Amino acid sequence: MKKALLLIVVLTLVLGVATLWARENGQPGVLDTPHDVQIISGETGLEPCAMCHSPHSGGSYPIWNRDQGQQSYTMYTGISYDMGGGTAATAPQQPSSLCLVCHNGVFSSLVNYPGPGSHGNENYDYQMNPTFWAMLDTDLSNEHPISFTYNPALDNTQDFNGFPPAVPCSGANWRYWIPGSSGNNYPLYSNGAVVAATNQFECATCHAVHDTVAYAGKQMVGGKSVGSQVFFLRGDNSGSKMCADCHVNRL
Repeated sequence: MKKALLLIVVLTLVLGVATLWARENGQPGVLDTPHDVQIISGETGLEPCAMCHSPHSGGSYPIWNRDQGQQSYTMYTGISYDMGGGTAATAPQQPSSLCLVCHNGVFSSLVNYPGPGSHGNENYDYQMNPTFWAMLDTDLSNEHPISFTYNPALDNTQDFNGFPPAVPCSGANWRYWIPGSSGNNYPLYSNGAVVAATNQFECATCHAVHDTVAYAGKQMVGGKSVGSQVFFLRGDNSGSKMCADCHVNRL
């Protein structure tokens, strides 16, 4: 009996450690990440997908479920920003504009609450908490540029970063991505058109909003990401690997 009990205790500890290791090492998914509404709110029993999406009565692409008034942004500029000349948007484009509905620090609420009768539930209403999550504000002048046309041929006046040319995504002839030397691929997006050659660099070029890539260094403590790496990157950025995938000559 004692041996059986000891075995149960050992197995329980092993499974617990394995579960913790899986999440800390980037087990793909939204649950138990900083994008899980239950982590955000500290409540239980909430619908994680409903925080951003609604299968009914949501907004256009991608059945968007958050409501926020039009915001005015200050975009990135700089003397070495060669791809910004005449190709950069004056405001964030999709999908970056969707990310900023939460990450601009401005209050947002749901369009369609989940559950019978769609009664309001303030646990889904969201004011960014700068203690736990990235609040970029509406001044993006000190952030990596977004919503510009990715064109390595323009990088020829000062820095010569060695940006790789975009290539068609696997299995598609109109979706493009930036192939990284580390094996990561960074998708580009269209400028408003659903079916068009994609050449726009957006937040989701470097970030996977659903935390779909596994890499070591992720850790949550008290609802806060405290590991050596953050969640939602397209790949392992230890040693600045992701940065060097585009800025080839800078590392």
